[in-house]
Amino acid sequence: MPTDFRAGNSDKPESRHRSDLPDLLDQPADYTMMPESLVETFGADIRLPDGGRRVKRLADLAPGGAFDPRDLEAVPALDLGYRAKWTVLRYSQYGLDWDITGLRLESLDPDARNRPWAIIIHGGSANFYEFLVNLDNEAGLGQYLAQKVNVLLVTIPGNFKYGGWSGPFTKRAPQFLLDTELPAEEVKLRNALYTNIMQFAGLKRLILRETCGDIVLVGHSTSGELVYLAHGDPELSKRLKRRFLGWGSGGPSNLRKEWEETVGKRERSVAKLAGFPPMWELRARGSEEYAAYVGPLNSLAKPGLGALQVAEAWLERESARRPQFKQPLLDMEHRGMVELRGRIVSEIRQTLTGATVEIDLDQVLGDLFASNDAPLTGYDKMLWSAGKWDQGHWHKTDPEKARERLVSNQFRDRNPDIAIRTMVFDMPMTHYGHLEKPRQLAGFMLETMRWLAA
Repeated sequence: MPTDFRAGNSDKPESRHRSDLPDLLDQPADYTMMPESLVETFGADIRLPDGGRRVKRLADLAPGGAFDPRDLEAVPALDLGYRAKWTVLRYSQYGLDWDITGLRLESLDPDARNRPWAIIIHGGSANFYEFLVNLDNEAGLGQYLAQKVNVLLVTIPGNFKYGGWSGPFTKRAPQFLLDTELPAEEVKLRNALYTNIMQFAGLKRLILRETCGDIVLVGHSTSGELVYLAHGDPELSKRLKRRFLGWGSGGPSNLRKEWEETVGKRERSVAKLAGFPPMWELRARGSEEYAAYVGPLNSLAKPGLGALQVAEAWLERESARRPQFKQPLLDMEHRGMVELRGRIVSEIRQTLTGATVEIDLDQVLGDLFASNDAPLTGYDKMLWSAGKWDQGHWHKTDPEKARERLVSNQFRDRNPDIAIRTMVFDMPMTHYGHLEKPRQLAGFMLETMRWLAA
């Protein structure tokens, strides 16, 4: 059964304090709806020394807001509340070099050393920017979190480029090596090798090099698969301490398949992805797709503007710093499209024909759908969170069809004796709630990190 703390459904008063959230977390429930009146109290005690003005100035002055993250290192830490460090890690996978990046925000709070590192990985078609600043270049989730804990904002290979991108989304190419423009044929080859294992290989090395002690790993959207892989890795699982925290994460992919079958979506989903471009191409994501992520909390939303118009304004504003492309293989693995494996393998083989780089095809094919084998047991505490208007992870009118609810229940069936929570922001918060309510989401995450560690 759900726990519903909206006014009229509880003997608690409508006016609430920050201490109410730990009470909710301690109450077992199928899912918990958190009212807006409660959400607005989250993070009320988080203060940025300069209110985020120095970072906003950097972004405002850069074309399209795509400021150089290395410039943050020159900003006095006392102005920010954290020491900023930009890091690039080059690693080898499948016989090729790849660059994965991290923006390291080391908190000035002396208690941060006793708390887990918060490691956040963006979803598809994005990068670290959306977790550092919002659409107006004001303080984002990472800046608020870094006042209390150490933070690492990770960007997967190809999704960041110094100075940003220009031109239409359909003409862009990933920047797999930050100091090198690769020929088109090699970009196509890399697109076809863009497995979760390739990304995870770099993520693990980055975490081991840039952090120490306990960690909490949050994978937004598509990157949720990487978190499940981390729980199956001997070195990282020791530092995760059997704790899972999701923000619009869903997954893993085999449970995604089960969920789609349960709600009658699987056949449509397979048909949709069967129409995706071949593995060597990119899928450009435009305003039509992003209209589904628009809600009234979007800072660009105005009376009289439809969702598509807001999405157009959103992507125009962030055109330089958002890559806005996605490898089809990334979606195939995220959705556990084993039904299309034959096509995928055929297209990978086709891409490798005539390649000048020696690639171990057996290794690539062996890595496909790795998150289908991610651990489903062995956890101590698990928490999923989503906005009520996040249509891919919740359901506005019928929680019985909500993805996060069904996924968490799948884990309950396999882990009957552990604490599992599903927390929903009962307000028009979308999949991009970290852009809509970054301070409040930071306050929520800090409290849930305490709950997970207790």
